[in-house]
Amino acid sequence: MGQIWLERLLRWNAKIQKLLVGRYARMDQLNNTLMKGSLVLLLLNLFLPTSIAFWLAAALLLWINYRFFSKRIYPRSNENTRYVLKVQQLKKKLSTTKEKFQERKTYAFFKCPNCKQQLRAPKGKGLIKVTCSTCKEQFNKTV
Repeated sequence: MGQIWLERLLRWNAKIQKLLVGRYARMDQLNNTLMKGSLVLLLLNLFLPTSIAFWLAAALLLWINYRFFSKRIYPRSNENTRYVLKVQQLKKKLSTTKEKFQERKTYAFFKCPNCKQQLRAPKGKGLIKVTCSTCKEQFNKTV
């Protein structure tokens, strides 16, 4: 009896492998994020009087399946790469904002009028002459 189930399981596994040949078939970072978002929306749907969250979750699940079973491997990989780069940019921006917030009492932050480079100077120095480290523009600033 156990041998028959094992053979059926192996045949089923072979059919699935045959189905996935030549397809993207990856749960990459973008698919993982979409899956987590759909789960959050489904949980949120339990507490909302409307079914908008349910339909958004269903749309995300359809998008995950489309990406997973897509035969266009390189565009799906490029989508994931763009997503990862955007997440890294967002994390970098959040970390610099956090750092600026932590140093707000000791430093004054401002931008270069020429190249818009973010600069900082110690607070309480009065009128100072600032030289931009990027474009070498010199200007006066009160800190």
